[in-house]
Amino acid sequence: MERIKAGARDLWQGSLCILLLWGILFRGSYAKDGILRGLTSCYQVIIPALFPFLVVSHLIMGSRLSLALEALFSPVSRFLFRSGRQGGAIFSMAMIGGFPVGPKLLRGAVDRGELDRGEARRLALFCVAPAPAFVITGVGGGMFHSMQLGAVLYLCSVLGAVLTGTLLSRRGPKRGKKGHAPAHQPRQFEPFSAVFVQAVSSSVQSLLSICGYVILFSALLQLLGGCLPLPDGGKALLSGLLEITSGCLTAAALPGRLGPYLAAFFLGFCGLSAVCQMQFCLGDLASIGKLLGARLLCGGLVLGLFSLFFELLPSPAVDVFFSSTPPRLDGAVNAPLTSVLLLLFCLAALFTLSRKSRVLLDK
Repeated sequence: MERIKAGARDLWQGSLCILLLWGILFRGSYAKDGILRGLTSCYQVIIPALFPFLVVSHLIMGSRLSLALEALFSPVSRFLFRSGRQGGAIFSMAMIGGFPVGPKLLRGAVDRGELDRGEARRLALFCVAPAPAFVITGVGGGMFHSMQLGAVLYLCSVLGAVLTGTLLSRRGPKRGKKGHAPAHQPRQFEPFSAVFVQAVSSSVQSLLSICGYVILFSALLQLLGGCLPLPDGGKALLSGLLEITSGCLTAAALPGRLGPYLAAFFLGFCGLSAVCQMQFCLGDLASIGKLLGARLLCGGLVLGLFSLFFELLPSPAVDVFFSSTPPRLDGAVNAPLTSVLLLLFCLAALFTLSRKSRVLLDK
């Protein structure tokens, strides 16, 4: 039986590789268009929206300010998530930092011995949300031409993560049982200069991985879209299941109210690309099956919340559902700030590469 399962696994994996190779060789124009589209998403939306939050979140969690966050969100940690004080602080930073912030902070806390591995695995299932800059400015203002809609979508994303964590934590152990770090355990804080260097280096590595997944899945989407005769709704659904930026952009081009509802589900699910990013950050703390199940649950909850909050939208925001203005990747907002962030990212990348080169030379 095991031999049959292994043979079937090898068969579909080999077939997938052959199909991808065929698509790259004989449908190279689609792959090139997808790569260019993925690069555009990276430098217009993803890097400006995520890089500052990645750096700042690492600085906060590596300083004594994290103790204030732990005290502030202690009730949420204890009564909703059944976790220690640090769980609430990591959840709060994940809600404002975007997809990789929560998994990165959880991985770091486990490596430093500040968080139990079992608790980190449970927190990893719901300490995930799209960044507010991406949802409100990118999706709301750029794609749907309504900042109010973006704000409602972000509110639903956060509430969906809270509900997901509450539901999944009912099966988890209560705080204070054996295996959890005591709340009064003292933490050792490194000098700010060391924390800053680690924050920049870690953020650059995370962004390189994120952009790589975005580019790859964007190319895959273009290949599938060029080879499969799917309707517009099917293309939007496929795009959102694989990669959230392309999915929301495709959904925004749909007529009527279908687009915003699909975008709400995509923002909760986060896409297979984001799940792969989470797997990369968490390492052996993650199970891809559990991550996908939790994201599907969160996507359904966010969709349900958005349908309930639909009545809160003012009439101008509702009118955009029927607007003929094409969606766009909002790269024109805060253009000077975007340029500065891109410059900082390039300098940080050079610093990281030069540091690795010195380590290799020393060896």
